[in-house]
Amino acid sequence: MHLVIMRYFLDAEFNGFGGELISIALVPQDDAAPAFYEAVICERPTAWVREHVQPVLDKHPLSREQVSDRFFRVPSQ
Repeated sequence: MHLVIMRYFLDAEFNGFGGELISIALVPQDDAAPAFYEAVICERPTAWVREHVQPVLDKHPLSREQVSDRFFRVPSQ
């Protein structure tokens, strides 16, 4: 049996301190493996998030359920 270890890096943005999730990224150390990045709909962003985070998300926000479904369907290597 040959064990392969792959390191992943997780990044997330939240609506203020302790707020709801507004974006999530999971990036593999191996560039050949697929990365995952999505934005989540935020109904009531804080002023700071509205001004500094949402403009640079570079993704159309989806519902939490849609993001979850897309994460589940990320192709494996």
